[in-house]
Amino acid sequence: MRTGIIFLVKAIGLTVRIPLFRLLGSEGAGIYQMVYSIFGFALTLIVGGFPTSLALMTAKNPARGLQFFNRLFVPFIVLGVCSGSIGFAAAPYLAHVLGDSRLTFPIRCITPALAIIPLLQLYRGFLQGIESYMQISASELIEQAVRAGTMLLLAVLWIKYGMHAAVGGAVFGAFTGGVIALCFLWGLRYRKKTTSALNLDETSTLRRSMLGPEAFLFMKSSLAIMLTRLISPTSDLLDALIIPRRLQIAGLSHAGAVAVFGEIFGMASIIVYLPTIVTAALSYTMASKLSASWQNDKRDDFKERSNLCLEIGWLWGISSAMILLFHADELSKLVFGNEDAAEAIRWMSFAPIVAGMRELTTTMLWTIDQKKAPLTGSLLGLVCSAVAAYCLTAIPGFGYAGAAIGIFLFELVPLLWNALVLRKHCKGVLSIGRLLRASLFLVLIPFLHTPLDVFLVHIGLESSVIRSIVSLLFFTVNIGLYILYRYRKK
Repeated sequence: MRTGIIFLVKAIGLTVRIPLFRLLGSEGAGIYQMVYSIFGFALTLIVGGFPTSLALMTAKNPARGLQFFNRLFVPFIVLGVCSGSIGFAAAPYLAHVLGDSRLTFPIRCITPALAIIPLLQLYRGFLQGIESYMQISASELIEQAVRAGTMLLLAVLWIKYGMHAAVGGAVFGAFTGGVIALCFLWGLRYRKKTTSALNLDETSTLRRSMLGPEAFLFMKSSLAIMLTRLISPTSDLLDALIIPRRLQIAGLSHAGAVAVFGEIFGMASIIVYLPTIVTAALSYTMASKLSASWQNDKRDDFKERSNLCLEIGWLWGISSAMILLFHADELSKLVFGNEDAAEAIRWMSFAPIVAGMRELTTTMLWTIDQKKAPLTGSLLGLVCSAVAAYCLTAIPGFGYAGAAIGIFLFELVPLLWNALVLRKHCKGVLSIGRLLRASLFLVLIPFLHTPLDVFLVHIGLESSVIRSIVSLLFFTVNIGLYILYRYRKK
């Protein structure tokens, strides 16, 4: 159910961005992405790992989890309101750092969300601990639906005041979605009184635990989780700070640099990372099985399951990458109404392979209790990515390639690090020869692209759109049949 809801939420997000980015264009998409990079970084700093730590504590002791939630409720409200106020006041400075004073308004439009989203995530952490997955899922759907509606409505109404005003209306949806979702959960709490049964007569003991060793462990766990989760928003923020400025050094105007940034991180990234939903679902469903095999000392079973999981992720990644590479123009036109993002999609077509395999290997390391390795690899990837983006995007005519190489290193370096650690602790997993043999047939499919196109023209299909659809179906059917045939017995 959780995997299906996550897929549906992401599908709603993708669907709403299609008309939104058609309305805003490449420059508007870049502005939108820059503002959200600030919001994501600030939100991760505020929330930290408290929701996850609260979920783990609540799963062990619901009464103690409820006590921690009630004690954190007011501090989270105060922290959120203060953070939102500081962000609102500091908006001109942040806009100046990003190189565009007009970003002040959209930054101020998203700061109210900092007062609501942290509390919403904390409450979801508590609900996760008591396994109220239906409430979490319903709130996520409501939040996304309200957010999407607000984005489109305000963007359409405010576009007459300029691009930055329209982006401000779009990002304000984060606040409205969070408010409605929190009100929904709060209404369920008092209607069903799900937590009344947890109010056990342990008040004095629980109060002491808030100041004892358990509180220290809770804070330590939250900090460790925050550091891990902070890497991705830090990368987004560094990209927003570095790439537009370096593109201007390469000779682009400010509007042109923001447009390229929007094409890469606001438009192309939506398409190229969409196939990783399948990899995420695979990782989610295999995690418990791998963990059980490892804990029960069934090493052969662990190796077989791991290699099967990696092969499927590898084949899916290559298949997705080929479709992205050969049909970038059609995908860009289909989703955004133009071919502005086509070049960026081609340069980033590697994402389903590298990002998918990185996620799978990270899950495998977690199942064998090697949690520090993914963090170390991600930090190395962050450094390499920032250096590459800074050095390469300033080269004239190398903007798309430089940004894509930075993204590639951000995914590849952690993957290589994970692979080294995984092979060290579990020999026989991640066999390169096995992966290459599994993908041999798929590598041959691209060579049929040109002959197929010539054949379609020969039989009278002059329309490029129809030929593209036929070619896309040809790719998809062949890939699907091959994967089904290869794993028919597994």
